[in-house]
Amino acid sequence: MRRHLFIAFIILGAAANTGRAMEFSADQTTRIGKSTMTGKIYFQPDRWRVEMASAEGPKVSINRLDRAVTWLLLPNRSYVELPLRIDQIPRVGPTIEGEVARKHVGNEPVSGHKTEKYEVTVESDGKRQIIYQWVAPDIKFAMKTASADGKWESVYSSVTIGPQRPDLFDLPAGYTKVSVQK
Repeated sequence: MRRHLFIAFIILGAAANTGRAMEFSADQTTRIGKSTMTGKIYFQPDRWRVEMASAEGPKVSINRLDRAVTWLLLPNRSYVELPLRIDQIPRVGPTIEGEVARKHVGNEPVSGHKTEKYEVTVESDGKRQIIYQWVAPDIKFAMKTASADGKWESVYSSVTIGPQRPDLFDLPAGYTKVSVQK
């Protein structure tokens, strides 16, 4: 399960190249192989919160660029603090970090939005990867991103663009910090 959460956060990875300071909330479905996770994301350009449902209970992460930290909230009112990895920044903008080529391959609706589907070539650490991205041109938002080999995908629905409550991105009162067990 820990490996799947790690991969889920990688799927969220890369830069939020929105070209503007967009704030939004959305439902998110992430599939890695045969495993699917659903949840909610709340986003401001320098911080975001992800709430995912799991068999063990809700998984909540609060990510803060301004503090370079990720807080993982645990059901027992405790939290783990980890260094923020830049590859955890949600990939919601119309371009992808490391993009070296982009080709329009069609138009498809995703979650009720008209989108333009692109085949994107991304280069990272000297390796090239093909990713598909469905961008809603009216809101300049990537509604769906998927690997060309079908191993993973991330889909947003019920996207609401607008200011988010500031307290969503703060550590809740009464939570106790615990150390990471190795």
